[in-house]
Amino acid sequence: MSEFVRFIALRYFTQSHRKHTLSLISLISVLGLSLGVATLIIVLSVMDGLIARTEEIVLKSTTHANVYRLIGNFDTYTEVEKQIKSVPGVLGATPVVFREVLLMSEKGLATAFLNGIDPEGYKSISDLPALVTKGDYGCLAKKDKCVYVAKHLFEMSELDDFLGETPRLFPAVLGIDLAEKLQVVPGSVISLVTSGSRSAVGEDAVPVSGNLVVAGIFESGMYDYDSRYLYAGLEETQKLLDIGHNVSFVSTKVDQPGKIEDFRTMMTERVGGFPFAVQDWRDLHKTTFKFFHLQKLIMFIILVFIAVVASFGIITTLIMLVIDKTREVSILRSIGAKKRVIRGIFMLDGFIIGLLGTVFGSIFAVIVCLLLKNVEFGISKEVYFFSSLPVQMSFLTFAAVIFSTLLISVAATLYPSIKASGITPVEGLRHE
Repeated sequence: MSEFVRFIALRYFTQSHRKHTLSLISLISVLGLSLGVATLIIVLSVMDGLIARTEEIVLKSTTHANVYRLIGNFDTYTEVEKQIKSVPGVLGATPVVFREVLLMSEKGLATAFLNGIDPEGYKSISDLPALVTKGDYGCLAKKDKCVYVAKHLFEMSELDDFLGETPRLFPAVLGIDLAEKLQVVPGSVISLVTSGSRSAVGEDAVPVSGNLVVAGIFESGMYDYDSRYLYAGLEETQKLLDIGHNVSFVSTKVDQPGKIEDFRTMMTERVGGFPFAVQDWRDLHKTTFKFFHLQKLIMFIILVFIAVVASFGIITTLIMLVIDKTREVSILRSIGAKKRVIRGIFMLDGFIIGLLGTVFGSIFAVIVCLLLKNVEFGISKEVYFFSSLPVQMSFLTFAAVIFSTLLISVAATLYPSIKASGITPVEGLRHE
């Protein structure tokens, strides 16, 4: 773009016979575009925060990949565990028994997922011990020596002696929202009912029941885990379910979860392929991440229309500028200015309005995002999985919004600039 075009465009933008009217309309156009840009960036930053927070909690509180046996009993997990640990980059591997159960307390009823784990081995693949806010995670390893369990075993001893049975009570760690549903605290006893093992192929599973004592309550920050997960010792879970020396899968943790697909391939090769299969954290939480990404895309498409509506202000401003500058444009045409030069002048004026709106909107969005980060803004964790609003500003988000807005702004200048380039030398000087 030539220096001549820039000079005339800036002069037209700052000086006019209808200066006050055009200045007001230009200001409204800039403000409208600024609000559109700010809204886009703020909403997308919140969605980026939700996705990042979900990934953070998933990678912190759960495993990165699970190794399953597709057919037959999984009683060779010790050997599989050794093979997985030999893969470069694997930080830990431990067996887990996973079963859906029904929990009952004196004041509540809830369904949940029971995880039978090796308390020491699970520390190498999860931050669960650090997430326990009440009680004692160490009770999972102490078993009968745990103060909560010992207390209830003593209280149950007389009745069990009378019935001729051995007391069966083992500790468990519950999510905070699950504990609220059941209205229990560390030391409370809850009953468990689930399906046990099958004595023969084709037979229905026999229901089994047992008693758990709440040894601890954890809080991951993600409602899906805090409301549905509980953890107990591996051996106690195997005995309760009567599954012998079998587990559901071997859970693992890697040093680079972003490259989990490469680890998945190496793990599959290391265990020999079929009948074993590996499911990584992205597959395990595919529905959740798809929900967030789809919601982000929909919000982007909807909110772009705010910028489109704001662009009509640019069109109005330029049309009025063309009307106001008809005489000047005729003079330029009479001295030999080409149509593309006239188009460039008015397109540059429109681009300046779009650029100002984009810059001010981006600055405002940054301020609001920083405020949202520092202010505890509560949301429904049953819907969005979190109790507070996470915000993450991303360069790619800013770049996408800025590029889209400037593109819309340039598109809005096409019609007025084409009309301006169509002004003839005679048309503007007819009444002079």
